[in-house]
Amino acid sequence: MNRSERNIFSRLNLGEFLSFLVVGLPLPVIPLYVHDTLGYGTVVVGACVGAHFLATVLFRARAGRLADIRGARHTVHTGFLLIACSGLPYIAVAWGLCPEFLKLPLIFLSRFCLGIGHSMVGTGSITWGIGLLGPPHAAAVVAWSGVAMYAGIGFGSPVGLLLWNAGGILFLGLACCLLPLLAAFFVRPMGETPVLRQAEGTTTAGILAQVLRPGICLALNGVGNAVIGAFISLYFASMDWNHAAFALSCFGFSFVVGRIVCGGFQSAKGERKAAVSALTLEVAGLTMIAALPFPAASFIGVSLTGFGCSLVFPALAVALLRKLPNEVRGTALGCFTAFQDIAYAATGPLTGLLVPGFGYASVFYAAAACAALGLVMVLLRFEGR
Repeated sequence: MNRSERNIFSRLNLGEFLSFLVVGLPLPVIPLYVHDTLGYGTVVVGACVGAHFLATVLFRARAGRLADIRGARHTVHTGFLLIACSGLPYIAVAWGLCPEFLKLPLIFLSRFCLGIGHSMVGTGSITWGIGLLGPPHAAAVVAWSGVAMYAGIGFGSPVGLLLWNAGGILFLGLACCLLPLLAAFFVRPMGETPVLRQAEGTTTAGILAQVLRPGICLALNGVGNAVIGAFISLYFASMDWNHAAFALSCFGFSFVVGRIVCGGFQSAKGERKAAVSALTLEVAGLTMIAALPFPAASFIGVSLTGFGCSLVFPALAVALLRKLPNEVRGTALGCFTAFQDIAYAATGPLTGLLVPGFGYASVFYAAAACAALGLVMVLLRFEGR
């Protein structure tokens, strides 16, 4: 990349990082506020947390379509505005601007605004970056977009807890309002990508048909990520092991390293090799966690899984974009990413049904089986070839 391209790249990633801090900020705070302050049960707590992800799933394809027909820059800035608006209900609640019975609905409203904004910034940023830097840099744009997102969420969670302890939900609301505006400031000098006229008859359903195969593979890969997030701590507790938090750190660290070190493939052959290697590592890592009941084996297995999970999305996404016209790039990315969102949302409840009868190891075996099926799909027919 030349200096101008590096400037675009760094501004875009910084904007994503700042906006995704807001995704992480409420994660530890919402359960405390809804359960301890408002007095609702765990079901309501789970619904509040999940409302964000539900909105993301429902709006992801629409966000991509908006990037195609109105421009990626417009989509990202609209996403920043919606994420900033997600902080206003917290401020209203903190300042007593609403009656008691409206506090919970306002929290739900905040979560939906955040989810819609999240979908627009996530999909729009990748579309924007590829549009400005060109298809040769698509793999790097996709890979580093993930690094910025996961880093933002990872840093945001402990910061959110610090804000909660320092100033309650008011400080959380102020941070949620200000960070996206700061993100918008950093990306403001970047120009809009050309809005290409779409071919007559092009529909989201038609694009979805082309995205279906790689999307299913992405969802199968996402099961491994989801079961580690949902069950690794419970698995460690059931075995009377310590340092479950370190296992999660191993996953996050290896995920980021994988994106940084191996995310820059430039050809269909490189994409296929990355996808095959990543899914193989994921199968090995998840099987190791389930089959070898030792903490050290779990740490290694979690690390292998994190490294593998990191590469599947950029490999499949770049392969998908290579075979689709530029004018539907955003819609295709939105539909594709929705498969990952659905996998994250559905994995916990579905695999959790295995635990009472078969124990925690069963969920990791199930995730390994899903990754193995995804590997078979890639080996039989890889979309980038």
